[in-house]
Amino acid sequence: MADSQLEQAAKNARRQRASQNAAGSKDRRPRVSNKDRRNVWLLVLTTLLVVVSVVLFTPPSQKINQGLDIQGGLSVVLTAKSTDGQPVTTEDMEKSRAIIESRVNALGASEAVVQIQGNDQILVQIPGLSDTEEALATIGKTGKLEFARLDSFTDETVRSQIESGNFGSEGVITDEFGNAFPSGETQRLDVEPGTYTPIVTGDEIQNVTIGRPSETATDFAVNITLNSEGAAAFAEATKELAPTHGQIVIILDNQVESAPAVQSEIPNGQVQITGNYTQDEAKALQTVLESGSLPINFEYAQSQVVGPTLGQDALTSGVIVAIIGLLLVMLYLLVFYKGLGMIVAGAMLVFAVLYLGILAFLSSFGLFSLSLAGIAGIVLTIGMAADSSILTLERFREEIRMGRSVRAASITGVRHAILTSIDADLVSMVSGLTLFFLAAASVKGFGLTLTLGILCDIIMMVLFKAPLIRLLAPKVIARHPKFWGIDDSIAAAQGYKELAEAEGVSIAEAEIAQQIDGGAESSKLAHERDGVDAAGETKKAASAIKGRFIKRDINFMGYRKIMLTAAAVVVALSFVVMGFRGLNFGIEFVGGTSIAFHGTGDITVEQMRDAFNNADEPDAVIQTTTTNGQEGFLVRTTTTSPKEAAAHANTVADELGLSTDSFEVTTIGPDWGSSVIRSSAIAFFVSIILIIIYIAIRFEYKMGVMAIVALFHDLILVMGIYALVGREVNPNTIAALLTILGYSLYDTVVVFHRINDNMQGENIRCTFMTMANHSVNQVLLRTINTTLTSFVPVAAMLFFGSETLKDFAFAMTIGLLAGSYSSIAIATPLYAMWKTKEPRYARLQKKYGDEVGVFEFDHAGSPEIAQVPLARLEAETAKTVEPAEGSAATAVVAAPPSTPKSGLPTKSDGTYDSPRHKAQNASKKPKGPDRIKRPLK
Repeated sequence: MADSQLEQAAKNARRQRASQNAAGSKDRRPRVSNKDRRNVWLLVLTTLLVVVSVVLFTPPSQKINQGLDIQGGLSVVLTAKSTDGQPVTTEDMEKSRAIIESRVNALGASEAVVQIQGNDQILVQIPGLSDTEEALATIGKTGKLEFARLDSFTDETVRSQIESGNFGSEGVITDEFGNAFPSGETQRLDVEPGTYTPIVTGDEIQNVTIGRPSETATDFAVNITLNSEGAAAFAEATKELAPTHGQIVIILDNQVESAPAVQSEIPNGQVQITGNYTQDEAKALQTVLESGSLPINFEYAQSQVVGPTLGQDALTSGVIVAIIGLLLVMLYLLVFYKGLGMIVAGAMLVFAVLYLGILAFLSSFGLFSLSLAGIAGIVLTIGMAADSSILTLERFREEIRMGRSVRAASITGVRHAILTSIDADLVSMVSGLTLFFLAAASVKGFGLTLTLGILCDIIMMVLFKAPLIRLLAPKVIARHPKFWGIDDSIAAAQGYKELAEAEGVSIAEAEIAQQIDGGAESSKLAHERDGVDAAGETKKAASAIKGRFIKRDINFMGYRKIMLTAAAVVVALSFVVMGFRGLNFGIEFVGGTSIAFHGTGDITVEQMRDAFNNADEPDAVIQTTTTNGQEGFLVRTTTTSPKEAAAHANTVADELGLSTDSFEVTTIGPDWGSSVIRSSAIAFFVSIILIIIYIAIRFEYKMGVMAIVALFHDLILVMGIYALVGREVNPNTIAALLTILGYSLYDTVVVFHRINDNMQGENIRCTFMTMANHSVNQVLLRTINTTLTSFVPVAAMLFFGSETLKDFAFAMTIGLLAGSYSSIAIATPLYAMWKTKEPRYARLQKKYGDEVGVFEFDHAGSPEIAQVPLARLEAETAKTVEPAEGSAATAVVAAPPSTPKSGLPTKSDGTYDSPRHKAQNASKKPKGPDRIKRPLK
């Protein structure tokens, strides 16, 4: 009976276990399925975003707004000037904006932009405008009209000049030989407010028309109708002056326009202003008077006139540059990474489509206009997107070499790479956002496109690249390793496994040991344990490891003193060159006018100089240029009046037979340069502070400080080369310098991120300098590839882009090379030297000495000094268990068997029974159960 009861109980127990196992298997299956399902849904979401983006930006020429420098037209920045010493009020600025907008609308301009910029500036953009001279004569004119009796003037000199008619004489110019020639422009007499008593002002104007002063006149006059109050005041004044034929002075913006003598009383408020006006001048004055006078005075801070053909040519060259850069980058990735390069190429296409979709979306709300500076930002983000992709592939391949399965590497490797990329992207984004919010208006578009590109890169990594690699890894990539370019990593993993077995360490430790010292410590350990044969096997296994990765660390840190000395010498020489030669600041900093002529054909420098002499610009500085294979000229003058600059350019173009859309004119006021320098300096220092704060929070402040030191090296080197070659420094250069800031820090952050990983995890004991050197070598291939892929689009800009793109490209070419070098030769050595002074690392330095590459295995493990990467995933006695969906990732580590795979004899308590490890056995006590869990990194 008892036996039957026992049998029944056993049956029930077996049924219960079977049901539990079945339930467990049912629980497990959906979890694995859910993980794949999540990746599929992310790819579906990406597909939807791509489709929506295509709809949004098709066709791009219509859906993405174009800036003035592409579309052509007039762009003006007006700066308010207070006349009474009081700050400019918001009410005055808003009233001025409304008046200027009405003047712009009266010109017949469509899609014009008139907006307040900052606290005291108004930006006016009129696309497609052909008659820029009329617009410049109208937009910023104060329009303060006054009528005053001549006998009310208190300045006797001014009154006598008006009485004699000397208030509107033709100006003259004098050549270098002292000869005087008429300038063709009327010079009017200036009068000071408060030295006369106005009778009527522009506020009393009711209607304004233009006409001829008489039937036989060839010039034009402006006819004004006053309101009742103005008419009454004017009638009283003319009634008093008529008997003596006294004069009424007509004053516009503190300049005497005319001073007619009163013949009889004018009771009806009909007044005529004469001044030998042309029809265009009369119309401009009519527009000004109709819109009313501005409450405050404005002066032109910046003016740019761009022909529509030039803008479209620049856009075409920018698009060509972007396409060339994208195709070359994709081709390089396909050649180097084989099948994995296809994934990156697809990711780059997704990036480009999402990018264009975002630009079109913002354009639909009037929040974005594509400028030439913006095109440069787009081209640069192509390199940044390639950078993150290379980082992902290199980490994926590295984890396979360290013994992980393809599936496991696709999970943790991609995750680590994305986190590193996001860290570096966020640091670069600081530069873009700072440019957008704080820099001069000319480079705001660059900052915006750079920031948007970084956001697209992050979206592309999370929604497309990571899910696709995780889906393909277990069944596609793992089955065809050669096609996907991971066969060398798998073969290397096998080689490192043989090394690990010969050495009695984990695969991860075997790889690190082989890279750090070429296997010297490994061979020594194998020889001590199993003799000469084991050491020979170790060397044989090491020699069989081949592939596209760094197999032996380059001793960068061993030459740190030489590299730091060279960097110091370069910085010192840069300062010397800048001190002796100085920097060639553009007109944006010193004021003046720049006129760029394109497609000038066979016109010589002498012909261009003669034409400017005839246009009253004898001191013009002329230099030849080449844009898109076409000859041209860049002419700089000291003229700060946009109206005069536009007139001179038109005169030169007419004399040389050039079309009106073959040149662009940029005029900068004397105060604009100081505001550009101030805003750029603020943007730079704010970027540095924010970057140090971010790195300090994410890693530690020492990293941030050393990253900034390396950054200063890069920027000083760029400016030194600018001084050496005499290239012009303009706002585009400033934007490029701030981009170099982001690029340089991107490289540095990637290296520091790896050092940070390596400081937490493996059982190898060495100095901090050795581990820093190993970290640099771990990311060296990535640095080389990303520098190349970033350099390709920059080189395309330098050789094929417009002048604006070349300004960016020249600085970026130097900055990219300097940034890659400084991360290895400056930031890392200085950081490692600083860290070595900390007590715990100083002890290691004392123990192992100054030689880089000296280490030893530490099977006991010492968390306080553990410093090697990426935490090992599968130790020689470890067994990895894939976690279920939604659960924490853990590694289940089995207790060491009495005879492990490595061949090292062990005792029952799990300690090694080897002379080399007896000292370690004392600290290696069994803890807890024979199976423990720890989180996977």
